[in-house]
Formats: sequence, C-alpha cells, structure tokens
Amino acid sequence: MVPQLAESLEIPDPRHYRVRLRPGLRFADGSPLDAEDVIATYRSIVDPGLRSRYAATYRRITQIRALDERTLEFELQETHAPFVSDLEFPILPAEAVGKPLLSVASLRSSSSGPYRLVRQNEGLLELEANPYWQGPKARAPRLRLSVVRDENTRALRLLGGRADWMQGGAPPSLLPLFSSRATLEVTSRPGIGITYLAFNLRDRHLSDPRLRRALALSLDRAALIRWKYAGRATPATSWLPPGHWAHAANLQPVPHDLQRARRLLDEVGGERTPGQRSPRLSLVLRTSSDRFRVSLARAMAAMWRRIGVEVEVRPSESATLVEDLNRGRFSFALADFPEVIEPHLLSWFFASDKIPVKGVEGGNRWRYRNPEVDRLLEAGQSSIHRAERRAFYLRLQAILAEDLPVLPLWHEDVVAIASERAAKIGASRDGRFSTWVYP
Repeated sequence: MVPQLAESLEIPDPRHYRVRLRPGLRFADGSPLDAEDVIATYRSIVDPGLRSRYAATYRRITQIRALDERTLEFELQETHAPFVSDLEFPILPAEAVGKPLLSVASLRSSSSGPYRLVRQNEGLLELEANPYWQGPKARAPRLRLSVVRDENTRALRLLGGRADWMQGGAPPSLLPLFSSRATLEVTSRPGIGITYLAFNLRDRHLSDPRLRRALALSLDRAALIRWKYAGRATPATSWLPPGHWAHAANLQPVPHDLQRARRLLDEVGGERTPGQRSPRLSLVLRTSSDRFRVSLARAMAAMWRRIGVEVEVRPSESATLVEDLNRGRFSFALADFPEVIEPHLLSWFFASDKIPVKGVEGGNRWRYRNPEVDRLLEAGQSSIHRAERRAFYLRLQAILAEDLPVLPLWHEDVVAIASERAAKIGASRDGRFSTWVYP
C-alpha cells in the first residue's frame, strides 16, 4: 500500500490504528483537509441513509477519534489484519459528506487527489492537475479520458493520432500493429490479476474432482500463452501472483498431460470403447462476449476435444454472465479478476459464507465448502504479523491446488500503448492509471 494523504501509520495494538496526515493538505478548492474530514468520510459510509455497498466493511470500526488536526485513531471491534487496505478510500470535505455531488463544480472542489474534474459528459471525463496536491507532480497538466467500447475503434484512434495512451484495451493480436509504428511505444509489466476457470461444484459432472483435474491436465497453457497472448502472461499456480509476500512459490502449475487426463476420464465415465467417435462428455463453457475471450475459450475447447470432451462455448454480456454465475446457472466458466493485493480477498471467493444466495453477497460462485479453508481464512485476518499470516495462506493455497474448485490459468501482463506525447508513462502492475502520478 502506498500512502497518499497519510504521512505515517502506527498499530499500537491489533485493534487500534493511528494515522498521521501530511502537513498542509488541501482540497482542490484550496480549503484545508484535516482529521475531521477523514472522520466524517468514514462515518458516512456506514450511514444507513447512504446505503453504501461498503458499509459492512466499515462497521467493524467502533470509534474514530481526532487526537489533533493531523492525527486520528481508529478502534476496531476485533483484530482485522486487512484493515490497512480498507483505509484506501477517497476523502471528502466534512461539509460535503452525505450530500449528493451533482454538479461538476462540487466534484471539482471536493477532490483530494492529484487531479480535479473540469468537465463530465457520458463516456468522457476531463481532468486538470490539482494545484494543491502535495504528492508527486502529475505527469500531464490536463487529461481527457474517453470511454471507447469497441477494440477496433480504440486501435484506430491511437493509430490515427486521436488518442495518446491506452492501457489494457488492446487484444494481443493487435499489438504488432502498434509496435511497428515509430510514433507509438508498447510497454508491459507482469500483472497482478488472475485469469481462471471456475467450476460449479454442484454440477453433476464437475462435482467429481477427477474430471476437474482431467480438464486442467488437457490444457496446454504454454501454447495458449504463446499464441493467444504473444507470451505476455505468466502461468499461475494460485490466485496470488509471483512476488506477492504470501505467494506459494513451491506450487507448480498443473502440467499438460493428455495421457493422465484420459486415464482420469476413464475412471470418471468408463473406458472409451474401440472405434467410439461420439464425445465421452458434453459441457457448456460460459464466458463474456468480448471477442478475445471468446476466441480464447474456443481454443481451449479444441484442446478438451482431444480427450473426448465436447465443449460448447456460450458467450454472454458481462452482467448476464455474473448473474448466472451468482445463481449457479453454469457448468464452468472462463473469468478473470483484475488485481490481487490483500490475500484476505481470497475469503470473498472461497469462504463458505460467501456463497451468493438471496440476501448474501459473495464471490464463491463455485459453491465451495471446506471447514479447514474457512479456519485458515479466519486465522489469516486475525493476526497482524505477516509471518503468521503467510503460513496460513501458504497452507490455504496448497489445499485449493488439491481440491481445484477453481483452476488458476495465468496472470496476464498489463500492456500500455503510448504516443510520443505520453511516452515514458508506461504500464502499472495493478492496471490502474497510477502511472500518471507514480513512476
């Protein structure tokens, strides 16, 4: 975590966090930013009238005290190690908290970050550098952020000089087109997101771990990374990327082994009879309607066909796909998550109480239940000592690699394309626009 408004953070004991703000902080209209603004912002999140989806996260705060204008202390109900990452939240002026920020003028004056809003239309934001920002100097005095949903249109804008920078918006197949232009620079960094296969453990076929393992063994991930990603991805062994402090470096990716995959399939559904041409099994793979994802899913389906599993690729618009996954209306799915920083995020996807049902939000769409995993997730958030937490998460990753409720595929590189005007901005590992401020 990189502090922006904070100068320091102390943890006197597991339930108390003391934050010291930088001196001379100001909002974008020049008004001072102090401890009272921070307190008002965090209190507003749990206000029932606001109905914030983040309220449950911040209800664990029992008290926030201002020790002076620059120092405040958070008291928690119980130990919660991920609280440092929970502190990442934009701060508003105390007088603006709880009020709708409907006008550009109110949004402009309320900024506490490196840029402030100049103009806003549908699909367009114009920003200018905040003159009162005390962090690193913004790399561009003005930014025009445009939402362009079609990948070909995005590419044409860059090639035609109507755009200067794009991150994560081009499929690998188009990258040679940009690399061949002297006026454009392509940079990439290993990403901290995860692309994965999600198995519905209540599916009558995929509830058998041998079938999940067979599907994993029949994928040639090296070939998919080489031909679909032009080498810009790293094979994954878990959700936590290489280099992460809790990454289980001893785990190995599931190998490409067609012979073993066929043996497991024989165990699941009986041996294939001589001369049999029909598939042993038919499944439906869900994916988003993004053209690259559909192409990737079809390449994977071709690999599964080699072991006698016929897979129909069924694309859906993103909202429909998420809704179907939440309701368990799928066999297995190709999906991704953009960044994994705090390992407690794993509880959202693998804790038994995070299975999405009516009245319960959660990302455990695969309906995975394991009491030992639940215990390790609880232990990981109940200790503030990194060495202890790491031991819990290493054990957790080993269990998930064995049970295989989800198959981690790879960590995709984050790729940025820049014109000469935006040269040296580069790509950020988390896929955010932070490189416009932080190198």
